[in-house]
Amino acid sequence: MTKRFLAISASLFLLVQTTVTIAARQSDDEVALPATPVAKLAGALLQTLNKGDSSEMLGFIRSSVEEEHPEELLITFNRVYRQSGGIRVMLVSPDSTERFLVLDVKSKRGDHWARMFFSLSRQQTDKLGNVGIFPIPDPVFEKRNVWSTWKLSEADVVGEIRSHVERAAAADRFSGVVLVSKGQRTIFHQAYGMAEKSFSVPNRPDTKFNLASMNKMFTGIAIAQLVASGKLSFQDKLAKVLPDYPNKTVAEKITIHQLLTHTAGLGDFFDNPEFRPHRERYHRPSDYFPLFANAPLRFEPGSRFGYSNAGFVVLGAIVEKLSGEDYFDYVRAHIFQPAGMLNTDSYELTEVVPNLAIGYGRFEDDPMGIDPRRSNVAFLPLRGSPAGGGYSTAPDLLKFAHALRAHKFMNAELTEIVTSPKTPMTGSPRPAKYGYGFSTEEVSGREIRGHSGGGANSGINSSMEIFWDGSYTVIVLGNYDAPAAEDLAHKICEFLARQ
Repeated sequence: MTKRFLAISASLFLLVQTTVTIAARQSDDEVALPATPVAKLAGALLQTLNKGDSSEMLGFIRSSVEEEHPEELLITFNRVYRQSGGIRVMLVSPDSTERFLVLDVKSKRGDHWARMFFSLSRQQTDKLGNVGIFPIPDPVFEKRNVWSTWKLSEADVVGEIRSHVERAAAADRFSGVVLVSKGQRTIFHQAYGMAEKSFSVPNRPDTKFNLASMNKMFTGIAIAQLVASGKLSFQDKLAKVLPDYPNKTVAEKITIHQLLTHTAGLGDFFDNPEFRPHRERYHRPSDYFPLFANAPLRFEPGSRFGYSNAGFVVLGAIVEKLSGEDYFDYVRAHIFQPAGMLNTDSYELTEVVPNLAIGYGRFEDDPMGIDPRRSNVAFLPLRGSPAGGGYSTAPDLLKFAHALRAHKFMNAELTEIVTSPKTPMTGSPRPAKYGYGFSTEEVSGREIRGHSGGGANSGINSSMEIFWDGSYTVIVLGNYDAPAAEDLAHKICEFLARQ
């Protein structure tokens, strides 16, 4: 993967994966790009790409893209051309700005759709900074896949969910498990697709899936439990609770509240080139510190939202420091075991774990999503972290949701503090807010709290959505790229919110 192409951060992915522009066009005509600085560069890039001339494309990359390895980016663009025969712009997202552009494009050969994004470089405003592409469903399929707007009997509700999930699985757009509960009763629970394609092992209703960022809910609760025991407060500075944090200046600036709400200004560690080649180094939360601790803050703490895996790794280190326990032992003893979650943990890649799903993704050498999906094992960390990467099952997550609402982890006041919305999630495809490891969205007047995980080119995507009035819980765990599971979960929630 090149430094810039397909390097989609969590917050950027939230924006570019939005479904608001997936609406079938009345014609198959190409549309014009807006007269913005980023669109002019994007248009020139697309024009060059569609010629299929490698030398001309390399010249464009060198002159107009902020890229350290132009030859690597050329390989990706050549793949786009070979797969598509050239691309046509079918839709310009209304979310586009002077500096940021999102396009829905279609291949000139075949009937393959993708979403492309472009942004201007902040350092060299006459060049593109980020450029990316990932496949999206055919909009005609989306238009035909309409959910009922009527109030239905419970049997018909289950039938509606079943038909849509089966349709997505049959089109190879979803692989995983869907569980829907009404109150305390499970009304739908089915598995689809393969957990391991090489040996044709199917997913089961109790298969373990990679949760990715859903683990942040557990870290948020762990911090709240330490608050309840009087070991820290949400307004404490990092320097007070973790005096050995390597960057003293940063530690004096940021608070626990800011770490929990992604407003501390810390960044990520996945994009550090030292991470993947040396993944065997990272076992405990503090092992990750050299990847980000001494990097400049992305923004002044408290000034805005910026999704940060690094921030939750720091929170995991705080859990270890104040509890005296290994982070993974702590969440197992204080969250998983009290909830009865016997099939939830963070496993190392070398472990043999029964009934565990392998992730299957589209990677940078398959930009149009045409080739068979491939295993993501080579791209995974050695083990999950307080920021994500553990495994769980749909039944275990339902136990977690019930235990959370029954205040088994913390009292009612702290449960509300942890799960309630606090800051807008900038870049989210739908209006949403973030709490302490939980996100909140309103759907048809119903407040839904939970978390999702995974992203494009990851082979991971899962979501848990709890209707906070206690009416429904929706859990969708998948082993395909986002937004497969998130999109399905949201559509189920939209449907149920009307019931």
